Amino acid sequence: MTSTVAVLNQKGGVGKTTVTLGLASAAWAAGLKTLVVDLDAQANATWALGVDPSLDYFGTGDAMKSNRAGSAADMVVKTGWGQDLWILPAAGDLTERDADTRRETSVKRLSRSLEGVSEDYDLVLVDCAPSLGLNTSNGLAAAKGALLVVEPTVFGLRGVGPVLDLVEDVWSTDNRDLELAGVVLNRVPAVSADARDRIVELNKMVGSRSVWKPTIPHRVIVNTAHNERAPLHAFGSQSRELTDIFDTLLRKLRRTID
Repeated sequence: MTSTVAVLNQKGGVGKTTVTLGLASAAWAAGLKTLVVDLDAQANATWALGVDPSLDYFGTGDAMKSNRAGSAADMVVKTGWGQDLWILPAAGDLTERDADTRRETSVKRLSRSLEGVSEDYDLVLVDCAPSLGLNTSNGLAAAKGALLVVEPTVFGLRGVGPVLDLVEDVWSTDNRDLELAGVVLNRVPAVSADARDRIVELNKMVGSRSVWKPTIPHRVIVNTAHNERAPLHAFGSQSRELTDIFDTLLRKLRRTID
């Protein structure tokens, strides 16, 4: 059974794409056939997976514009990581899709485009845009689980409430299979009273069972992997701390939404 997960936060810079790529790396290492759907017009996931977004690819914007069942099948591209890791690139006019005011006819465009396509994969990771617009609603409408990425700072927690409201809204109107899979804490400092306080606050907001462990520390190897457009797991002992964390998070993710 395919596990389809929307990775999201309305705030940029919290490491949403980093978490998406870390989970993709864990899936790559585990030999899982995985599809990454890049809904972020910045196309960072597309680029980091070895696909040049400036080339003339069809992608998520085109798939949603077509509004045709299974249209994504002809737009999926094999990534530079190889080994059964594929991407629906951030191509087509995603900005136009996000501005569509016809929500009732537009929120299921991504889900429709993935009909009969997602079943070919063990895991589908939807990297949502850093906003709560229509494209993010499309990501949630196509997913079984929502994975919220949060940085334990005052600003990092400010957007949690609206994200939870959107998940609830999409669940109630468009996707009754959707659930909050969990909350992943990213860039957690080793010693910080403020971060500790923010984590306590987050536990009160979403419930301690929803806040996943282990948390993800800030490490330079993440930037190295992104710069080299390579999976974390390709760096061996240099990335062992993080790859162990992402392996654990991937197992938890699959248990939660399967």
